[in-house]
Amino acid sequence: MENNRVIFIDYLKVIGLLCIILAHICTDATILQIRNFDVPLMVLISGYLAVDSFKRNLKEDRSFLKYYWKRIKRLLIPTWIFLIIFFTVMIFFPVDGLYPYDTDFIINSFLLLNGIEYVWIIRIFLICAFITPVIYYFDKIENDYIQYLILLLIYILYEIAIFLNINEMNIIFEFILAYIVPYGIIYLLGMISRTTSYKTDRNISIVCLAAFIISAYLIYSTTGILQPTQLMKYPPTIYYISYALFVSFLLMSLFKRFNLKSNSLIEFCSKSSLWIYLWHILFLTIIPIFCGEMDWILMYILVVICSITITYIQNNIIDVLEKAKLNEDFLKIFR
Repeated sequence: MENNRVIFIDYLKVIGLLCIILAHICTDATILQIRNFDVPLMVLISGYLAVDSFKRNLKEDRSFLKYYWKRIKRLLIPTWIFLIIFFTVMIFFPVDGLYPYDTDFIINSFLLLNGIEYVWIIRIFLICAFITPVIYYFDKIENDYIQYLILLLIYILYEIAIFLNINEMNIIFEFILAYIVPYGIIYLLGMISRTTSYKTDRNISIVCLAAFIISAYLIYSTTGILQPTQLMKYPPTIYYISYALFVSFLLMSLFKRFNLKSNSLIEFCSKSSLWIYLWHILFLTIIPIFCGEMDWILMYILVVICSITITYIQNNIIDVLEKAKLNEDFLKIFR
């Protein structure tokens, strides 16, 4: 621990962030498969960090509504502000003389549904935030066997629902319930990982690897094709989840074991990961308009550099405004 920060978590957040951005740009199938652990890793980290945040809420005797409002200010309001900026900027980039987005697309983007596809991850973090009290108190059950039995039963029912294609028949299940179970369990594992050793994390990684290999074999024996885990991501099933947790806990184990040093760039990107992620959506959209088709590696480098740079400039502007003693609560939204 240094300056009240968990150093290895900063590194893991940056890895997750860079991999998610990579997923939106890379065209190499092998690389896309390797990095397909990023969202569960970020949810795992969110669960790890949520414990202290929720404990502070309890210690200060705040209501759950205040906790929810705090998470909304941290996640949803910055996203909405970014979307306003994004859709305003895109006025200057018409397609065949027309504005590129219709009303339904814009509304769905603000609802985190079927608009801009990249904001779906914000919906996942909001879902996790809203179930935090349930997950936190569930983690307090003293009998581990009862915990695991309940989780196993819930997950089996979830997989049955996916198998029966309930997600295609019910919009609430498709966009909300189909993500509460898998990501809620990953979120809980993140909370638990605060107290586990690197050896325990390694063992969890091995178990997940075994589950992934079994799932891959069953799918291959049925289809004759070794499918990428991406095909099982929306909504997530055991094939996707087992691979993602195998890599995530392997990284967690390695990073817990080694004494990593604090790095100012890593810490900045970790603290500003939300805004770096949001800004990458804009640059991902407008860079091709200015530069045309380019090698994906160059595109990736440009998007990452531009996103980090504009976030750095944004933070410096916020520093100036804070010194001018403007509304600090409002300014925190931009950090």
